[in-house]
This record gives sequence, C-alpha cells and structure tokens, in this order.
Amino acid sequence: MLHIDIPTLEEFRALAQIKGETCVSLYLPTSPLGSNAQLNRTAFRDLARDALSQLRAGGADKTKIAAFEGHFDHLAGVEHNVQDEDKIRRLQRRRPDPVDSFWHYLSTGLAVLTTSATMRTFRLPDSPKPLAEVADRFHLTPLIRAMTSPHDIFVLALAEESVRLIHAFANFPPERLQVRGLPKNAEEATRRPSFHVRAPRGRLQNLEGEKVLLHQYVRKVEHATRSLLTERNAPPLALAAEEPLASMFRSVTTYPRLADETIEGNPGRKTDAELGDAAIPILDRLYFRELRGVIVRYDELKPRRATTDVSYAAHAATAGAIDQLVVDLDAVVPGLVSDFDGSVTYSASDDAETYSVVDEVARRALFMGARVMGAKQHELPNRAPLTAILRYQFH
Repeated sequence: MLHIDIPTLEEFRALAQIKGETCVSLYLPTSPLGSNAQLNRTAFRDLARDALSQLRAGGADKTKIAAFEGHFDHLAGVEHNVQDEDKIRRLQRRRPDPVDSFWHYLSTGLAVLTTSATMRTFRLPDSPKPLAEVADRFHLTPLIRAMTSPHDIFVLALAEESVRLIHAFANFPPERLQVRGLPKNAEEATRRPSFHVRAPRGRLQNLEGEKVLLHQYVRKVEHATRSLLTERNAPPLALAAEEPLASMFRSVTTYPRLADETIEGNPGRKTDAELGDAAIPILDRLYFRELRGVIVRYDELKPRRATTDVSYAAHAATAGAIDQLVVDLDAVVPGLVSDFDGSVTYSASDDAETYSVVDEVARRALFMGARVMGAKQHELPNRAPLTAILRYQFH
C-alpha cells in the first residue's frame, strides 16, 4: 500500500512562514516497496551529504552544521553490518525500530524539510526530482504539486451480494480498506437468511418489502463509511452500483465530494483493479471540469477581477486578494518577489539568489487560503504561466 502524508493548509502555512533562517529542503523519489528500503536510505544519505557540503561552502556556523548532521543521521538510522543482521532481526521482533519502520513504509516521493531546530517529513504521491537546496526559506513547489494535483479517489462498490471500499491511486494498484462496521452484504445488514422477500412477512411484503430492506442496508453502509469519508484531505468518492442501490445511496449520503458519474454494472463481478481503472478517469474528469470552471470565470471577470499577468498576480497574492489560481508548475520564471508589496524583480537566469516567481505566487496564494490548481501550459489562457481569479478588484 502507499503511505502518503500530504500537508494540510495549516501545515503548509506554518512552513511558508519560516523565512530568514537557514533552511534545508530535500526531495527524492522513493520506492514504495519495503524490500527497497535500503536503496531509499542510501539516496537520502547522498542528498543529505550534498546539503551539508552546501552549508559548509556557504560558511554556515559549525554548530548549525552539526545540528543538521544530527537530524540527518537520526532519520537515516545506523548502517548495520551484514554479520549483525540475525541479531538485529531478533531485536526487531521484540521492539520494532521506528526508523526502520519509516523507511519500510514509503510512497513514491519523500520531502525532508529541516532547520537547525526542527525536521518535518512528508511522503508524497508523486516522484519529485532529486533536490538538495539550502536557502533562507523552504523550497515548497513539490508540496504544492502534491496538494493541488488529483492523485487518488475512493470507490464504493455497492451490490446486494457484497460491499467494499477501495482506495484507488493514479498509476498504482488500488488498496481495499478495512471499514469497521461495514456489513458484508444485504443479508447480513438486514439479518435475514433470504434477502429477497416474495411472500408476506409481518409488515414487509413483496417488492415493497425489498425496498425497505435495501434502504436499511444502504443506510448501514453509509453510516459505516462516514468516518473515513470525513477525514481530513479525504479524496472524491466514485460510486459503483446498479439501480436501485445507486439512487438509494445518493439519497442518504451527505458526502460533498461524491462524483455525479457512476461506475455502471454489477461491482460484485469486478476486481479491485478493474474498479480502480474505471475510477481514475472519473477523477481526471472531475479535476478537468473544475479547471474549466476557473477558465470560464476568468473569461467572465477579466480584466478587472482576473488576470494572467504574473506581476499583477504577485501583487494580488501578497495582499491576499486571490480566490482561485491555476499555475503551470513546470514554468520557471526566475526572479524575486517583494515581501512588502509583491513587486517582482525578474532575473535573466535561475541561480541561488533567485527562485521561480510562479512558485512564489502559488505559495503566497495557498498561504492566504486560495484554491490553487496545477495545469499544463496549453490548458491556460494565452499559454500564460498562471491564471488568477481575484476576490475583489485589486489595484
């Protein structure tokens, strides 16, 4: 399974506020296979050594360098001798090493953000390019990509004979979730040895009785899945069901991210992989529909409350005036953005003294609570690197 930690908006804001001190940002692609844990550690150690070299070359205080080295050594753990492996395995059976567990349960990318006093890690659903950056602030673009890109979706496979909740990922196998209190099927939910009611049984008669029992079943399914669906950062939900179960579930659920599109056919006859393959295009269409909605709003509101001008967007982002922002996260516009008024000083090249202005606009917009989305260049108006919808007319 994939182990993912995407920062919340509050966590992102806290990271974005850190400026003016030595910050080390490490990003690396990782393998989610536990058998590759040592390879992941080795890649991290290489990046950590690169960062320490940058600190020394930049004349950082020796005490600070030692603090960073301590953080990195703690996360990487101790390299063991092959001869000690049997002894280590015996010890791990008694008391698992949290560092070993961390490297065993990863996703496809890892972010390690460190100051001399703190260290934060995030397991990312995307594979970032290897990066070791030392600056007066954290490099957060890969986090922005993880926070703004669609990468997973829940699938509720609801049939009379069975029900299951699946977590589907783009480009990775789905995971079947264990849901406490989820009935196995309609018969278990209604406590009847024969679900279909064709003869009078008390007040339940024929097809009308079946509908009552189905509603009872669907309500129990909805109640059992509600806690998972309301967790922070819960993804959209695709429903795989036939009628009348599909309509019944839609009538009782309050989950706001339930997709209008239904995966048709009896889900009991589909594998988890087949359901995941059917759900990912729904996720893509949901995101594209939202993206198109922002572009439509841009056409309606330009030029007073919408812009594709990077400098104007930087001013607006600094003032907290951006409501929605779509950015080409692959666009590199080197320069500096004033912390005071958002004025932009562009640079002819990207070097250690500058950063991507587009990334900084996205960082500030996210910090101020804007909805930020990633897009490809050809999807943006005039192929501009960004499109901003403003909360109010900004001067």
